[in-house]
This record gives sequence, structure tokens and C-alpha cells, in this order.
Amino acid sequence: MKVSPALTILVLAILIATVIGDVGPVAAQDSVPVPDNLQAELGENRGEIVLTWDIVEEAEFYRFGWLSVSDYLEYTAAGRDWQDSMTYRSVANDGQSSLSIQGFKEGDTYIFIVGSSQGRQGEPSWSPRAAAIKLEGCGGDRDALTALYNSTDGANWRNDPNWLDDTAPLDEWFGVSTDNHGCVLFLYLPNNDLAGEIPPELANLPRLRLLHLSGNELTGEIPSELAGLGDLRVLNLWNNELNGEIPTELGGMTNLSTLDLGRNELEGEIPTGLTQLTNLRVLSFNNNMLSGEIPSELGTMANLTSLGLWENELTGEIPPELGNLVNLRYLDVDDNKLTGTIPPEIGNLTSLKSLWLTSNDFTGNIPAELNNLSNLQVLSLSGNQLTGEIPAAYGQFDRLEQLYLHDNRFTGPIPGELSNLSDLEILALSGNQLSGEIPEELGNLAELEALYLHRNELTGGIPTELGDLAKLEILILDGNDLSGGLPAELGNLSELTYLSVNRNQLSGSIPAELGNLEKLEQLRLDNNQFSGMIPAELGNLAELEQLHLDGNQLTGSIPAELANLTKLVLLYLTGNPLTGCIPIGLEGIADNDLDELGLATCTATPST
Repeated sequence: MKVSPALTILVLAILIATVIGDVGPVAAQDSVPVPDNLQAELGENRGEIVLTWDIVEEAEFYRFGWLSVSDYLEYTAAGRDWQDSMTYRSVANDGQSSLSIQGFKEGDTYIFIVGSSQGRQGEPSWSPRAAAIKLEGCGGDRDALTALYNSTDGANWRNDPNWLDDTAPLDEWFGVSTDNHGCVLFLYLPNNDLAGEIPPELANLPRLRLLHLSGNELTGEIPSELAGLGDLRVLNLWNNELNGEIPTELGGMTNLSTLDLGRNELEGEIPTGLTQLTNLRVLSFNNNMLSGEIPSELGTMANLTSLGLWENELTGEIPPELGNLVNLRYLDVDDNKLTGTIPPEIGNLTSLKSLWLTSNDFTGNIPAELNNLSNLQVLSLSGNQLTGEIPAAYGQFDRLEQLYLHDNRFTGPIPGELSNLSDLEILALSGNQLSGEIPEELGNLAELEALYLHRNELTGGIPTELGDLAKLEILILDGNDLSGGLPAELGNLSELTYLSVNRNQLSGSIPAELGNLEKLEQLRLDNNQFSGMIPAELGNLAELEQLHLDGNQLTGSIPAELANLTKLVLLYLTGNPLTGCIPIGLEGIADNDLDELGLATCTATPST
């Protein structure tokens, strides 16, 4: 007999009252205290239920009784006494407080009572409370998985061992894990070439806790039926081709801790109903086409640790209510169409490790409250219209590893206090209106790998202390008004791959020490006032791919050693009063301006 959920609940309510009313509490002759706090839980094995209760020291025996809802309905429909369907078991009291019973049917609901007595056959003192539990059936799991296979071109999956094999247990199907009852708990098929729509039949996996289908070619809309997966903890559909709107019904999945729908083609607004997901820790909707404003209601999701909304079409301002998310460690709203000022309430997020507000249209100064974010490892405010000076207080962020403030309208000097950032790996301040000299203290940033100061209004010389940055790989200073010579100490930067100082007012000779930069791939010294000869040592740069020396005042002949640069694909030398001839081998460089020098090709390689 098929039982509807509503009828089951009603029958349970009647049975609990009826069972206790008919069989207990009945005091045994010796008035043994009754067991209390009876609980029923699923056991580790299929069809197993574990009962627990409070110990009754005076009892010699415990007696248990139980019946199923289906038996109750069958007996009453046949006009039989439903109490005849009850099963009883007596066990001696050995000080135990639990009992494992097996052989129960999945999909049925059972009611248990417990009593205590002095003898095995004596009438027990029954507890006035009963326990009920339903064994969720998973007989439809195989059909649900079959529907997924058929809907997503399973025959062409990258891996599909044992799928659709009727003789194989489900936990032997590739990407499927089950509990001891044989019910599907985890469905893990990322990057497996699933192509097609997600079938609504997946909602028939009642115990599913993880659904991970990222990195496939899933299309169509997200089935609202998935909201019926009440035990689901992780829903990861990242990097597919899903479209349509985010189903509001997903807000009913109250056990969900991770919801990742990033890198799809979803559109519409972020449903406010998702704020019912009070256990959610990770919410990621990045790389979609979502529009509208960021719902202020997201500020009520107190357990959120990660909120990723980057690369959408969201508009409006950042809701100040996001400042209530005190457990947040990652906040990313990059690449949207957000406007207004940065809310000072963001400064309340003292657990934050990464703050990404890049490529929007934020204006105004950086709020002083952001100085409270002492746990930051990444701060990115680039690509906006922020103004004012760079806060010197950022030098207190002793855990900061990456600082991106480029492409704004910041003015004033570079704070020397930034040299206190002992873990800093990337410092990007380019594309502003910064003035003054480059602080020599930046040479103390022992972990620095990239320094971007180009396209500002910096003056003065290049500090020799920059040659102390032993881990530096990228140094870009072009587009300023720097003067003086190029420090020979830069030749100490053994990890350097990119050096650009073009479009400044630098003068003097090119240091021969640059020839020590064994990993250098691009050298841009063009459009300055360098003079003297091109160092022959540049021919030692075995990894060099681009050499820009044009637009200077270099003299003398082109070193024949440049022909040793076998990886060179670009060579610009025009705008210099060079003499002599073009060494053999250079004319084969793919992108060069040698024909504009007015020099003939050497007839033989000059002897050394």
C-alpha cells in the first residue's frame, strides 16, 4: 500500500498517542522505574536501527516493542487488531543504554516503545514516550543515475566504468559513493565530458550530500526539482553552459554549505530567497550574466565565509549590510558595473583575507575603516575612479601578499610605510597620478616578485636599493619622469624576466651588469636619453625575446654578440646615431627595424 507523506504524519501522531495509551504506562508489580529519553537512529548497516535510552539500574530486563506504519495501515484496513502487528524483544540489563536491531524495511516508518521489569516475562513499566524514525528508501537511486547517464551522453563520457551495469553495486559506478545502506551520498563527476541537460530525476536521490558536476558541457536550465535534495551539502555546477535564471527554490535547501554556479550563462537577478540558506558558507556566482543589484539580504547569511560575484553585470552600490558578514574571508565583486563609494562597513569584516573590488566604477576616497582589515592577504581596488592618497596605514597589514591599486586617480607620494609589508609579493600602483620619488625603502621588500609603478608622475632617480629585491621577476617603471642613470645594481636581480623603464628621462650609459640577468625575456629601455655604446654583455641574455633600445642617444656599432640571442624575436634600435654595420644574423629576427638605420650588413663576423 502506498502511503502519502501527509497521511504518514497523521498516522504517526495517532499511533504515538495510541500505543502509549494502550500498553503504557503500566506499572509492574514491583514498580520498577521506567526508562526515559528513548531515541531511534539509523545504524551503519542497511536496515539497521539503533535505540538509546537512559539506564534504569533497578531493572533486570528491558522490553522493546515496535511496529511499522505500513503494517498498521494494512491491519486496520483488513479490520484486524493493529496491536497484533507489534514485535517485542526482551534483553537482560547488563548496564547497556543502546540496542541495535536489524531487518527493517527501507521506505517505512517505525515506532518504538521501551519498558523495564524485574523478570523476562513480567509486565514491564512502559515509558510514557515513544520514538519514531523513517528509513528513507533509496530504491530509485539507480533509476536517477540512469537518467543522468542518458541525458548527458553517457556513452561519450571520459570515464564511465560500471555505469548501467545491473550486476554492479552503485558504489562501484565511477564517481558514485554510497552509505552502508547502498544509498547514494556523493556524485562526483567533474571534467568528465557530460553533455546535455541535468535531468530532474536527480532529485530522487534522497540521501545525496554532494553533487559535483563542474567542468562539463551541461546545458539548459538548472532544474528547480533539485531543491528537493534536502540532505545536500555541496552543489557545484561551475564551468558549464547552463542558462536561464537561478531557481528561487534552491533557497529551501537548508543544509547546503556550498553553492557554486560560477562560469555559466545564467542571467536575471540574484534571488533573495537564497538568504534562507543559513548554513551556507560558500556562495559563488562568478562569470555569468547576472544583473540587478546585490541583494542587501545577503547580509543576513551569517555563516558565509566566501562570496564570489565577479564578472557579471551587477549594478548599484555595494550594500552596507555586507558588513554584517563577520565570518567572511573572501569577497570578490570584480568586473561588474557597480558604482558609488566603498561602504565603510566593509571595515567590519576583520576576518577578511581577500578583498577584490577591481574593474567597477567606484569613486571617492578609500574609507579609513578599511585600515581595520589587518588579516588581509590580497587587497585589489584597481580599475576604478578612486581618489585621494594611498593610506600609509596599509603598511600595518603585515600579512598582505598582493596589493593592487593601479588604474585609479590616486595622487600624492608612494608611502614609504609600504616597505613594512614583509610578505608582499606584488605591488601594483601603476596608472595613477602619483608623484614624488620612488621610496628607497621599497628595497626592503624581500619577498617582492612584481613591482608595477608605470604611468604615474614619479620623479627623481631609480633607487639603487631596488637591486636588493632578490626575488623580483617583473620591474616596470615606464611612463614617468624619472631621471639619472640606470643603477648597475639592477644586474643583481637574478630572477628578473621583465625590465621596462622606457619613456622616462633616464641618461648615462646602459650598465654592462644587465648582461647578468640570465632569465630576462624583455628589456625595454627605449625613449630615454641613454648614451654611449650598446654593451656587448647584452649578448649573454640567452632567454631574451624582446630588446627595445630605440629613441635614445646610443652611439658606436651594434655588438656582434647580439647575434647570440637565439630566442630574440624583436629588436628595435632606430632613433640612435649608430655607426658601423649590421652584424650577420640579426636580419633574421622576425620583428626588427634594422632597415631604418641606414647601415649595411656586415660582410663577415668581426674578429674578437
